[in-house]
Amino acid sequence: MRNDVKAKVIQVIEVEHIRGGNAESEPLRPVKTYWDLKGNLLAEYDPMSDMFNENYGKKTQALQSPL
Repeated sequence: MRNDVKAKVIQVIEVEHIRGGNAESEPLRPVKTYWDLKGNLLAEYDPMSDMFNENYGKKTQALQSPL
């Protein structure tokens, strides 16, 4: 069996905040963003990102575990 998965421990900053609540169609929900130590956004997890990507043209990448 071929194994192409690599993993390593790195330092990132995880920020959790609340987004939404401006309308019934945009409920309050927890959103997590991940930043490197230089302040660059690495990834964002928004549980409703698929719905809002289409409506707002905002592209986010949900974090997925390789395991």
